[in-house]
Amino acid sequence: MTNFLITVMGAMMPYMMYIVWLGEAALVVGALAFLFARFTAGESETARSIVLLAGRVAAGAGIFFLACQAMGMLLGATPAINMGDATKFEFNLVPFWQIGAVGLLGGIVLGYLWGRVRGPIFA
Repeated sequence: MTNFLITVMGAMMPYMMYIVWLGEAALVVGALAFLFARFTAGESETARSIVLLAGRVAAGAGIFFLACQAMGMLLGATPAINMGDATKFEFNLVPFWQIGAVGLLGGIVLGYLWGRVRGPIFA
């Protein structure tokens, strides 16, 4: 069973950066939708829905990376993503738990802000 899980983990590694980008994009879109709703739109249900969805996607990606970190530690690995340029031999390894913590906390903050979108800031 351990060999199977290590094989699955190795097969998933090339696709992990896409999930990081998904979580980052969700955080950016959610923050921009919150700012747009806060400064211009006022009581916009569309903006509130976008902020809530973005927060959930970011939190889901964060939970996924935290679970991957836990599973990797159980298997005796140290899962990390290279944020450097491998073609230039730059290796900036970021552990999964750090990526998961940013995604989860960012999603929680967006969920908190979702309830705070009530009207223009200058009203």
